[in-house]
Amino acid sequence: MSRAAPGLPWRRLAAWGVDWLVISAYAAALVPLGLLVVERSVRLPPLGWNAVSFLLLVLPATVWAAAWERSRRGATPGKRLLRLRVRTLTGGRPGWGPALARNTIKIAVPWEAGHTAAFLLADPGASGAATVIGMASALVACTVAAVHVATLFIGTGRTGYDRATGTEVRSAGSSTG
Repeated sequence: MSRAAPGLPWRRLAAWGVDWLVISAYAAALVPLGLLVVERSVRLPPLGWNAVSFLLLVLPATVWAAAWERSRRGATPGKRLLRLRVRTLTGGRPGWGPALARNTIKIAVPWEAGHTAAFLLADPGASGAATVIGMASALVACTVAAVHVATLFIGTGRTGYDRATGTEVRSAGSSTG
């Protein structure tokens, strides 16, 4: 089994940090909309707010990353800055299916589990069952994120979402890992 290129896991984490800053700027731009909704006294149950946040934040961020990774350069802004790119195992660009699946596993699953936890656990009127689901969702979110990071440093450095979608992250200009 070959090992990940030296420094590649740290570069991937740094690239994600850059991408997260871009996504956070988008999230901050949604704050005025949220304030308007609160001002209009819109009332939704916790899972209703969760659905709204998914549609306005999680889904667009996931599609945004997928679009960048399936582009000609095969890289989000963070990966471009760190000179990384996403490729199939044969060296080609991932199509929409693999790029979207990759980012759903990487971004949407842990983020949505975290939102579910936050919305359910923040509800003062939550039932015991909602609290249990909220705690389980928090555990899922943290576990998935921890596994994503840990697998960067194990063996070849291919994460579960890389393996599930037949992709890998390479240094730009290199033919392997």
